[in-house]
Amino acid sequence: MSRRKYGIVLAILLGVAGVTTTAAAAGPAGPVDLVGPIPATATSHPFNTSTVDLAGHGYVEQEFFVRGRANVYDYDAAGRVVVTRSGASYENRIIVRRPADRRDFNGTVVVELMNMTNRWDLDRMWLTSHDQYLRDGTAYVGVTSAPTTVDALRAFDPQRYAALSWADPTPPGQRCTGTALNSTATTEGGLIWDIFTQVGAALKARGRANPISGFDVRKVYATGYSQSGAYLIRYLNAIHPRAQVYDGFLIGAAAGGPRPLGKCSAPVPVADPRNIVRPTAQPVIRVQTETDFYSDGGFSRRPDADSRDDRYRLYEVPGSAHAYSYTASFAPSPEDLAKAGFTYNYYNCTDPGLSTDFPVHYLFNAAQAQLDRWARRGTPPPRADRIQVDVTGRTVTDRFGNALGGVRTPWLDVPVATYYPTSSPATTCGLQGHRLPFDPARLKLVYPDHGAYARPFIAETERLVDQGWLTRPDADAVINAAANSSVPG
Repeated sequence: MSRRKYGIVLAILLGVAGVTTTAAAAGPAGPVDLVGPIPATATSHPFNTSTVDLAGHGYVEQEFFVRGRANVYDYDAAGRVVVTRSGASYENRIIVRRPADRRDFNGTVVVELMNMTNRWDLDRMWLTSHDQYLRDGTAYVGVTSAPTTVDALRAFDPQRYAALSWADPTPPGQRCTGTALNSTATTEGGLIWDIFTQVGAALKARGRANPISGFDVRKVYATGYSQSGAYLIRYLNAIHPRAQVYDGFLIGAAAGGPRPLGKCSAPVPVADPRNIVRPTAQPVIRVQTETDFYSDGGFSRRPDADSRDDRYRLYEVPGSAHAYSYTASFAPSPEDLAKAGFTYNYYNCTDPGLSTDFPVHYLFNAAQAQLDRWARRGTPPPRADRIQVDVTGRTVTDRFGNALGGVRTPWLDVPVATYYPTSSPATTCGLQGHRLPFDPARLKLVYPDHGAYARPFIAETERLVDQGWLTRPDADAVINAAANSSVPG
């Protein structure tokens, strides 16, 4: 984005940040009833059972159904959030992964709006940061977040998920034909806002509605990745100011354009201040891969802040891609996906090179740790420059073709490859990054011997630990890999 456009966006943000203030009527519709845990048997088990060895880490996985009533919201002509339909009955499901022994619980719960882009529940932030959760003793709750993914659950196990419902509360003769928020003709995706609020509130409450009742919950954080990250921005801007349930937000790779509040809502234009993360007293960390920066054009940038009523960080990570190889290894089994009516798509991209292995999950792990420290102790996390762009808005790259600026890491500052944030064709590979390894001659020219590579790589890694960009366990894994690599060949 050009500097002029960037300045205009900042002026809009600072001048009309109050546009999204909610109206008095815009509050959650009520508490939830909890059903479960739903038994897993030889013939029926939850969809998207974790492929991580939970028992080996002292964790258990449980599925629950949550029942309640939710409002449907929209913006009025003045930009305020108002209720358009109230008290719609719903039944939804959540997945809980927690320490088996409450003494191993660290007091933190991460609640994820599970990604719905593929029309089945994808626990993308769990796939990204489960190592961090398991190391720390964090409980994880994944929330089914769209009517279309409920349809996939019913296809997977019609009996187990028969009761789930996101019925459109609008009378049949008055319903719109929109499909926003992954809705259908008879369902309303806008119920997600109160569902998400009510699940967070239940986790803080005492009693039978809490799926981890008896655990000493201190902080509950909201997270989401990709389209779910875009949902989370709409939730944070429109619903959170009155709900005030979540103690912090980690927004991952928000993509797919701005989300409306209901399936019949008018689209919110991209260049609208309601799409920029509004100031809030609860800490917010937004991590954007280079793919998402590339797609967004930098519009959603806003200044970092450390004031009492505005705690915000934006981390743009050059070299990273929206979709990459690490998380694919933890996806649901092909058999379960087939039962739900899907085939996992391993993209066949035409660009030369390899599917990117840029380990952005390490930075997400550190961001989760930083968010927790910020919310608990008031310790602000580090700041980072933005990805560099020229006067035309094009990303500035170094002599190796890697982007400059942003969160600096050894994979770009001591590189062995050029990292691209997207691949061709755009229809199937636009979110899939790829890498072109340096040929042997270039490797030898840049790194005459192994020490010329390993020493600066390890030094850069240690700097990241000191500044809070990497956790110690992740840094040790990175250093071990560098020390034992064959570079330069």
